[in-house]
Amino acid sequence: MKGYTLIEEKYVAEIRSTAYIYRHDKTGANVLYLYNPDDDNKVFCISFCTPPEDNCGTPHILEHTVLCGSDRFPLKDPFMQLGKGSLNTFLNAMTYPDKTMYPVASQNDKDFMTLMDVYLDAVFHPFIKHSKKPLMQEGWH
Repeated sequence: MKGYTLIEEKYVAEIRSTAYIYRHDKTGANVLYLYNPDDDNKVFCISFCTPPEDNCGTPHILEHTVLCGSDRFPLKDPFMQLGKGSLNTFLNAMTYPDKTMYPVASQNDKDFMTLMDVYLDAVFHPFIKHSKKPLMQEGWH
């Protein structure tokens, strides 16, 4: 894959898949790709290390704020709108003690690409850059 360096390739018998670990040459981001020709689901997840500085819930508040619109999708809740018309088999976001994840899955190629596009815009171009209102709303909530 152009722009990526293959770090490791391994067959994982438990899930009947071949796992490929790549490193993005420009950013150093790690990418895990699982290939399973028998599984119709297309799954994407972008994850970030978000260790908290204290116990006030900032990573979880930011998770919700990220889901409150983006540059290309300036809706109050684009993910609720997506869920209504999507064929997704999974659509969510999760905050753990040390990371935040935004996973999505669909068996439909076009739907999957749309969902992935919205998620990527949300995490890299959140509406919070233009307005503090979503952060204040989610922080209060």
